[in-house]
Amino acid sequence: MGFILKLFDIALDVMGAVSAVLLGLIALGITTDILVRGFNLGSLPWMIELVEYGLVAVTFLGAPWVLKHSAHVSVDIVVENLPAGLRRIVEVVANLIGIGVCAVIFYYGLRSTIELYHLDTKIFRILTIKEWWLFALVPVSCGAMILEFVRRIFRGRPAAEPTVPDIADGGF
Repeated sequence: MGFILKLFDIALDVMGAVSAVLLGLIALGITTDILVRGFNLGSLPWMIELVEYGLVAVTFLGAPWVLKHSAHVSVDIVVENLPAGLRRIVEVVANLIGIGVCAVIFYYGLRSTIELYHLDTKIFRILTIKEWWLFALVPVSCGAMILEFVRRIFRGRPAAEPTVPDIADGGF
């Protein structure tokens, strides 16, 4: 079981790394497009489209990594002031709600992805891509988040305890 969890951690880290690289490429792409236009060298009309697709990928690939590290935004002033036993119950309920929401999105995302794959639909803009490529990110992301929520329930890690190194503390 430890080996499977290690593989899962590696998969989440790869998803997070791909998300970070894509975010950097998006910044470079937008900057390049602005410079090309600013120097009257023409335009890169496909860049906006790539940025749009990239933002979808960054969101869905990065979300499981963010959840793993509890790096998401949370308002926990009430939870922090609860007794330990009640705090644990609230955290379990919050993780169960997360599982439920992700399960619904996973189901419909997977259904849509399979349907779009069979229909072989394409998005025709400047670039032409198969529509299911974008939709496949939804069940992959939600499936990973379901597994992470389950792990958080059994591990007992508080939902608001960040494990990502803080820049101010010399991390990164």
